[in-house]
Amino acid sequence: MAVIVAAEDDADVAGMLETTLSRAGHTVHLAGTGPRALHMVAQFHPDLVILDHTMPGMTGLSVGRRLRADADTAGLPLLMLTAAAPDEAPEVFDQVLFKPLPLRRVADAAGDLLSASRPHPVSGRSLTDPQRLSAVASLLGDPDPVDELDLAILVANIAETVGVRTAAAKLVLNDAVLTLASVGMPDLVVEAGGMPVEWTPSGVTAGSNRPVVSHDLTADPVYRDIAMATICGIRSYASVPLRDRDGFVVGALAAMDPEPGRLPGDVADVLNATAPAVMDLVARRRDGKSGPYRS
Repeated sequence: MAVIVAAEDDADVAGMLETTLSRAGHTVHLAGTGPRALHMVAQFHPDLVILDHTMPGMTGLSVGRRLRADADTAGLPLLMLTAAAPDEAPEVFDQVLFKPLPLRRVADAAGDLLSASRPHPVSGRSLTDPQRLSAVASLLGDPDPVDELDLAILVANIAETVGVRTAAAKLVLNDAVLTLASVGMPDLVVEAGGMPVEWTPSGVTAGSNRPVVSHDLTADPVYRDIAMATICGIRSYASVPLRDRDGFVVGALAAMDPEPGRLPGDVADVLNATAPAVMDLVARRRDGKSGPYRS
């Protein structure tokens, strides 16, 4: 019926909440922290967000305020489910429920908010959107060796132009990011051919259809705990959408560096200027056919 992002750091409560809402017919994405909830909202474009207040990294109230301040999510229905709500909660949330309570009441409240809500604007498609995924699937064919080499050279030139150690062209599925070409990526990512979507901001780029630029991931509350920072050691990060000829965001073009503050101020413009040339090569994989990409 609806897509719901629910942020709850108590694993037992989160599990029961997921079960209750799923039985009501909803698709539920669970987040254990406030920053993770923001990450998921950008990826999956939920119809409703349910937030605990006291959570690691960022309070539910802070997450709610961030969502209300963004034009893409300002009209998103918000429900706070907490043991103790701050006084300002009713100014941000459409409804506040207090624990403990029967979770059936949460499902009923969610249904009421969903029925009353108006469609909220979004600037992209959810990572799980079937048409977007179909567009990505059409690009999973084996590349021509010459095209593959050309793409690798182009990605290496991007890193040199931006002045960073690492760059990558990626396809973004619903749960994984596949690396098509890269330079300077950690060995574990190269050997695996990609990474889970929750490891990287590329999922946010693909889901929101807009650039993500962070001059220090470890200082950003939304991204500081993701594996791109904690495992891969990336501090400077920028990515822009890769769009196919039908306008679907199928991937991301990224520039990265282990040192903070390595990105030039115009990094998004540089990446956007190169993205069509990258898609020109990637699109040759479509249905195993060759031929130039045209935006």
